[in-house]
Amino acid sequence: MSLFSRLFSKSTDDYLSKGDRLFESGRFFDARSVYEQGLESCGTGNRETVEQFAAKIAAANTSLAALNIEEAEAALQHGNGAKAAEHLELAKTLTNDPALREKAENLLSFIREETAISPKPEAGGGCSSCSSSSCHDAAPDSAHDHPDMSPEDYYDLLIRQLPEENYERYATLGEKFACMYLAVSQDEHHAALKMLEEWYQGSHSDIYSYEKGMILYRLGRVDDAEACLRESIGHNRDNPLPYQGLALLLIDAGRLDEAAGHLDHMAANDILPIQALMLRGEVSLLSGDSQGAIDRFAKLLTTPVAKPAAEKLYAALMQCGRQQEAARVFKQYLGGCCH
Repeated sequence: MSLFSRLFSKSTDDYLSKGDRLFESGRFFDARSVYEQGLESCGTGNRETVEQFAAKIAAANTSLAALNIEEAEAALQHGNGAKAAEHLELAKTLTNDPALREKAENLLSFIREETAISPKPEAGGGCSSCSSSSCHDAAPDSAHDHPDMSPEDYYDLLIRQLPEENYERYATLGEKFACMYLAVSQDEHHAALKMLEEWYQGSHSDIYSYEKGMILYRLGRVDDAEACLRESIGHNRDNPLPYQGLALLLIDAGRLDEAAGHLDHMAANDILPIQALMLRGEVSLLSGDSQGAIDRFAKLLTTPVAKPAAEKLYAALMQCGRQQEAARVFKQYLGGCCH
């Protein structure tokens, strides 16, 4: 499992809020990992809670399925039907969404007709170091998690969740870095830290410090993690990832005033502004500033995260006893949803 999987709080709300923050930031794989830990922690006693976590996991899987379809379309544009088919087969296993499954099947049918490849091609040759014994020792279960994907393609899927400029950089960092990233995704943080140190040769210092900070955070070394994240920002103020990582760390540590100031700085400087505003609304809620949260979630109703923002806006309005406003939000943005 991946981002923030070593959680120190055990309450259902903590698991849900952490997962939601990651989901809203586009980190669907990491969000799913948190939801899965929350489901494991609650056992089978509370049916409503179990169903809530199951729905969150399904939503994360659906978003991952959509990413796989995007990857397949990109592969087709480059004439790589075999790779596209791998992504489409994986997308079908991740979701029961009729529209996505139909799209995946239609694309598979097109590939079969045009290239005459089999519906379940063998995984292509991944990066050599990711196929080596050392990499498999670091991430022993990776092949079982996604048997239809090579390590190279699985790494590409993971980094597709990053902002575009970060994806382009991460795609060129080499095999050793990719293996480290896969180790992190398998919750093998000690091995990943060792691999990161072996990979680092002095370039891409902001990425090195950011990834080291996130690994250290997962290992419970919060002070060291914070220092690395701030160091990463110092290396490259145009890299949005350490800003986001620091915001999540401050929120998780309950340092809400610092988190609020940091997120306001992100929004004012156009650093992941949509994600920053969503997290700022979360901080307002945690601080007891319901109106501030309502105002911020309302601003997001015209953005690509309109639905999750509307869900939070609806809940905040209901908590404040503003049922009529909540009903309008529900009708306009959440019609057909169950809450």
